[in-house]
Amino acid sequence: MLNIESHAQVFISKDPDYLKVKTEQNNLTTNFKQVYADTTVTNLNNFFPRNFMGNTGLPSPDYFFNTGTDNLGFRFFNSPISLDKITDEQVEYYRSVGPYADLSAMAGSKLLQAFKMLFTHTYKRKVNFTLRFNRYSTQGYFKKQQTFVNNFYLSSNYTSQNKRAGYYFYVLNNGNKNQENGGIRAVTLADSTENISKELFAVKLTGANRDNRETKLMVNPWLRINKIADTLHGINHYLQLKSKGAINAYKYKDGNILTDKYYSSNYLDTAATLDSSNVRVISNELDYSLLSADNKFGFSAGYRNEIIRTWQHSENLYINNILVGDFVYRSALRSQDTTAKKERGIESRMGVQYVLEGINTGDLKIENNSVYSINGLKRRNVYLNILYEKRRPDRIYNDWVSNHFIWRNNGYEAQQQLQAKLGLNIDKSFNLSIFYQNIYNYLYFDEAAFPRQSAKYINNTGLSVNYSYVFFKHVGFLANYTFQNTTNSNLVRVPANSVTAKLFYTNSLFKNALQLQVGSQVQVYGSFYAYGYMPATQVFYLQNSIKTAAFPYVDVFLNARIRPVSFFLKLENALPGLAGINYALIPGYYQPSRAFRFGLSWMFFD
Repeated sequence: MLNIESHAQVFISKDPDYLKVKTEQNNLTTNFKQVYADTTVTNLNNFFPRNFMGNTGLPSPDYFFNTGTDNLGFRFFNSPISLDKITDEQVEYYRSVGPYADLSAMAGSKLLQAFKMLFTHTYKRKVNFTLRFNRYSTQGYFKKQQTFVNNFYLSSNYTSQNKRAGYYFYVLNNGNKNQENGGIRAVTLADSTENISKELFAVKLTGANRDNRETKLMVNPWLRINKIADTLHGINHYLQLKSKGAINAYKYKDGNILTDKYYSSNYLDTAATLDSSNVRVISNELDYSLLSADNKFGFSAGYRNEIIRTWQHSENLYINNILVGDFVYRSALRSQDTTAKKERGIESRMGVQYVLEGINTGDLKIENNSVYSINGLKRRNVYLNILYEKRRPDRIYNDWVSNHFIWRNNGYEAQQQLQAKLGLNIDKSFNLSIFYQNIYNYLYFDEAAFPRQSAKYINNTGLSVNYSYVFFKHVGFLANYTFQNTTNSNLVRVPANSVTAKLFYTNSLFKNALQLQVGSQVQVYGSFYAYGYMPATQVFYLQNSIKTAAFPYVDVFLNARIRPVSFFLKLENALPGLAGINYALIPGYYQPSRAFRFGLSWMFFD
């Protein structure tokens, strides 16, 4: 055992095929792609994405336009804890030459404790098992902000030696628990109160907590129904079955509704709140797929049936029958100069989903993702993503029954949207993307946190530019600028401008045994009217009384790596009080005050 650990400390595989990975989707028409273990230290200090409510593990709104949507079918509501859960699309399948593990641990102010693990191993080049586990908790800076997060998935994939049969499989569990404090009663800080301990501030909710749980199991066996194609121009035919079971539970408790007087209405119980909702889904999908022997194109068509049982004060049963189709085309265009090791190529993927019958009858989604690789070795490419979707409202918009909010049969129409994103990547130093979105029948929550629908067209646009470079071999600079615009800022709340800039000193010492970066990072979000947050329903709603400020969030960090170990030290948000007191991005919920963080990451290849 000691010998194995000692060997792992010095061995890092340089084999480009040591790790290959792909994410959960149509698993037969997607390829495993090389993935390189991240041995850089540039982003070590950004170990968690920013939570706009101020504490890791709390809900967080979408303040930046994003492409892509969930698969069609029934959806209870769009969970606001996406930063702290693993989605189906984030489940990964690996193929590896040998074992690989990545262990990370972080800690810091306010009892922040975090552990992340990834382990994968392929046995006899046939069957792979991958385990990913995240666990973290933190107390937060204000009263009643404690959070607990546990994320886990086990995935496996297998291909027989003659490539006649195989399977994909995963089991996924997300657990997110947090206290709900409703924000501080003062809503905003004052110069006279900025230096007071944040734990002394009165909060609006003193006995409320939230518990979200999700468990999923998916089994995807497949079978080739013809003998293997004996030429590169042949076609292979497959049948695959994808069966999935999912259980989602959402619980909200509040024992102090009489004393806190946060909610204006109490429908089911005037003394305490015990709201509970759960959703159970069973789906089965049968697909026929054909793939060319040279792997240049693939086609898949199938049928998915889902049965949904919901419980929220009463039980409801729904069904959906969905037609699905996928088409992929790949073409590798090799350079005539074989010594240049350049490779150009095109990959285009189109997916179509249509709900033929059921609670979501008529829903339609068409999506195309295309990428043209200019130089595969240097990771230079151009990509275009286009999506059209017509989707009926989530259950929360039309029907909801809880202790503080009740609405039934709102009858809102399907929301329609068109998305397009065009991007350019040049090495790791420059990235540019342009985003466009057109929405009709936009769904939102008004100032009273009730659902509403706008019958007007809304156009959203965005531009994002990233640039990084190391000058004079040791002075590093990284900058990101994002511009966003909406034709209806009364309903869509986003910062028009946001900037992240990083300046650091970098060097390799002791014969490249030690990589070192010391520097500072600043993030600034343009002033805008932020969303408010409603704990009882976990929704972000419109508010027009408080506007955020363009506050500079400054971090000072040290990132280092002594292979295969990486670590960082970080002073987060170093300027509260000195640069102003308005450092909240949700009314009543402030970003962390000055905080110290540190972390350690260790990779094992054997």
